[in-house]
Amino acid sequence: MKQSDGSPAAGASPRAGAAPGPDRDEEAKTCPSALCEEDALLLGVVAPDGTVAYVRPPTRVSAEFVGRARALGHPERRFRFASRCVEAGCPQWTGRGCGVVDVAIGTAPPEQEQPALPACVIRHSCRWYAQRGAAACAVCPLVVADTGGTLTYQSARMGPDSG
Repeated sequence: MKQSDGSPAAGASPRAGAAPGPDRDEEAKTCPSALCEEDALLLGVVAPDGTVAYVRPPTRVSAEFVGRARALGHPERRFRFASRCVEAGCPQWTGRGCGVVDVAIGTAPPEQEQPALPACVIRHSCRWYAQRGAAACAVCPLVVADTGGTLTYQSARMGPDSG
């Protein structure tokens, strides 16, 4: 693995002075729950309690890391990665945004009080933050990408006979 130089995730471009929050930016977005692929940004490790513990500083993933991680099974069950959001090229795309964050927020326990947002290297380009603002940050550590390799949130909602 190469250590991150602090630059945005692949394909992401920060915009100085951009207003934070939902849908304020039409530039390329970063998927905060991407596949384990070379040059993706390793954001965190899945802790024993099932939450994501963020890596400080985040690191770029090498081909060697990808090979080793895949040899041990689904890396997305153990790690969180960020990469460029491919929008309609992703099975999680609903036609207007990422369905993962909508489902995660919909199933999250109600929050008591919105704490200050934690430091995040991708927030400026994060697809989830652009869609749902601070609520996305609150559920982000609860999302583990892989539930079996091919199951997506959409296929899980539709049921096994839906295609």
